[in-house]
Amino acid sequence: MSFPRAFAASLRRELALLARSRWDLFLLVGLPLVAVVTLALMFRPGSFNQVPIAVVDADHSALSRALVRALQATPKLQVTASPVALPEAMALMRADRAYAVVYLPPGLEDHKARREDDAVIVYFNAAFQTVASQAADAAQAAVQQALAPPRLQELAHLIGFHPPKVQVSIIGNPQASFELFLETLATPLVLAMLLGCAAVYAVGREWADGTLATWLQASGRRTFAALLGKLLPYVLVFWLWGVAFTLYLAGMRDWHVAGPLGYLLLVQFIFYAGVGALSAMLVALLKDLDTALSVSAFYLGSGLSFAGATLTLNGSPLFVRAWSAVLPSTSYVQIQEQQWVMGSPLASSAVPLAILLAFVAVPMAVAVWGLARLARTGARPMPLRAAPTPERWLGALAQTLHTVAINRPIVLTAVAAVVLYGFYYPSAYSIQTVVKIPVAVVDLDHSPLSRSLLRHLDATRVVRVATQADSIAEAQQLLRADAVDGVIVVASGLQASVLKGQPGGVSVDIKGAYLVRARFVGEALRGAIGGAMQDIVRPIASIAHVGRITVHQRALFNPDNGYGSYVVPGVASVILQATLLFAVAMFMGLKRECGPWRMSHRAFLGTWSAFTLLGSLMSGFFFGFIFWYQDYPRGGNFWGLLLCVPLFAASVSALGLLVGSLFERHERSMQILAGTSIPVFFLSGLSWPFLAMPPLMVALAQLIPSTTAVLMFVQLNAMGASLAEIAPKVTTLALIALLYGAAAWLRLTRASEQPATAPA
Repeated sequence: MSFPRAFAASLRRELALLARSRWDLFLLVGLPLVAVVTLALMFRPGSFNQVPIAVVDADHSALSRALVRALQATPKLQVTASPVALPEAMALMRADRAYAVVYLPPGLEDHKARREDDAVIVYFNAAFQTVASQAADAAQAAVQQALAPPRLQELAHLIGFHPPKVQVSIIGNPQASFELFLETLATPLVLAMLLGCAAVYAVGREWADGTLATWLQASGRRTFAALLGKLLPYVLVFWLWGVAFTLYLAGMRDWHVAGPLGYLLLVQFIFYAGVGALSAMLVALLKDLDTALSVSAFYLGSGLSFAGATLTLNGSPLFVRAWSAVLPSTSYVQIQEQQWVMGSPLASSAVPLAILLAFVAVPMAVAVWGLARLARTGARPMPLRAAPTPERWLGALAQTLHTVAINRPIVLTAVAAVVLYGFYYPSAYSIQTVVKIPVAVVDLDHSPLSRSLLRHLDATRVVRVATQADSIAEAQQLLRADAVDGVIVVASGLQASVLKGQPGGVSVDIKGAYLVRARFVGEALRGAIGGAMQDIVRPIASIAHVGRITVHQRALFNPDNGYGSYVVPGVASVILQATLLFAVAMFMGLKRECGPWRMSHRAFLGTWSAFTLLGSLMSGFFFGFIFWYQDYPRGGNFWGLLLCVPLFAASVSALGLLVGSLFERHERSMQILAGTSIPVFFLSGLSWPFLAMPPLMVALAQLIPSTTAVLMFVQLNAMGASLAEIAPKVTTLALIALLYGAAAWLRLTRASEQPATAPA
């Protein structure tokens, strides 16, 4: 049989299988539609305003009232409460009703009039870093604007100095929009996860069902042609979803592609082709559909954390940098940033493009060899087993735990995956902050002040002066060529303008695809300027004391304000939900495979109790040992955790029993559900606040247990919130557990005839 005929035969066969399987069609059409639309609606605002804060006015003076008015006039903020004391304000923060608290101390106006030192404190909830840090920055800027000039500016006025200003520009994303930053990052990776699940299942079911040899024989034993024909529908469909997403953002949302659009779409096709090839290789090497699905979800789900799009990989452990290098998402994200945001020369994308092509060619070759070898051996996987459920509660509980223990895919998902993720996922954020971003510096002043500024800048942990360019054009060329991540320009005549008391400044250009880095670089540069100015004014400051009213930020519930200490505690609930949900749904799918799957009322309660117990134990391990080992904020309200963890495990277990009963085979649980983890995390409100989401989306998101659990467990672990402060969330979680428990009970205990097994 010729290659084209073998390819066509395999393609026709796969299309026929797809036409008969509602779940495969749902994975190709329904789930991508839900994911793309959800992310598009979620990030459509691009930014968020009216962040709720509280103000504690302990001064009750004309000055303090003026500061409150300045805060109320800030679009980013909404002053929702004015508690009389800090303990009351802290309770609002623990209850998730305020992201920041501005404290105006007693005697503020008198100290200012007498030129005595004092400070306004902006406390912010660093456990919710994305939202709270922006609120704190806005509050600090508003108070500083309303107050008299701080010490350095006042000294500058006395001695004729004027501190330079800092202007931060975000290239390709001047609005600092999260729509361009997060949506373009998350959507292709979600589509890749869904494609991986679909492709692994498509190839793996031939092995699991014993039809591998038949499939290859129908294509004249041309393994390469047969594999191309099988993978093409999946790669093509998900690439078309990617095209639709790209055209939506570039056309309807005006986030124009800075580079060639056709080139970006071609790279997307190569990326998805690589995911398809990797999926086939996993089946060929692992020789087990369940394991291949799990590894695919684990591997492709790493892209959001390990691609270096949030924190840099500089300073990360060797394992993190090595793992990032073997992920196709790392190279794709790099090209997307270069061509969509920066408009880099195509030559800059040559290396990551070559890596993406290697991700197609090498796995494809391994898959062809491995599948042909498997077909010749005629081996079959060992079937899983599930005995009938005993009638009594205790017997059903014991039998359920026994079934989990003897079936490797279920116990690996429910237990081993939680242990693995406890060490694996935090490693991506082990450095906690942006470290040594390479920047190009253009010093047009060549003065003692500019040299002092650059020394202070290079001494920071955030920035590394990689090169000093001779001109702005040269530095901008390095930025667009992806040789540096930022450009800092010291204006000509900076020192002279400072000495004359005239405005002068320093400009910073940062890539628009990396918003997390922009804030860190801006802070580092302002600190360096402050250090350089101190060098100048210190001789005078030592003999001329000028009182100052300063504004300080204080991070709460995450004292180091570390990015990992913010992200991982929130993601922990999503990990615990995903592993338990997959395992329970896998169990129910297995029950359907093995015969009668409906059960008595007491047997249902025993099964539900078994998974609630298992989920509670694994949650205790994660919130206890893993949080202690990784030194994350923990143990704030131990007794609250003891109450809420079983509620969470019960709600997830009930949902898993309900959803799993819909699948005609156990592999469907991982195939259908694994790709939903990233949208589920964003729907939790931790990294993107509810106040920026459509109200209907927020309401529907409450049906997902983790939506409530993510914020609730952060409040309990990091903030030590009382049960009264989290009462609405406890109530919501209890109602969800009752809702899904009742639905699963009706589904699994009906005394009706067993339905026919649906086609695979």
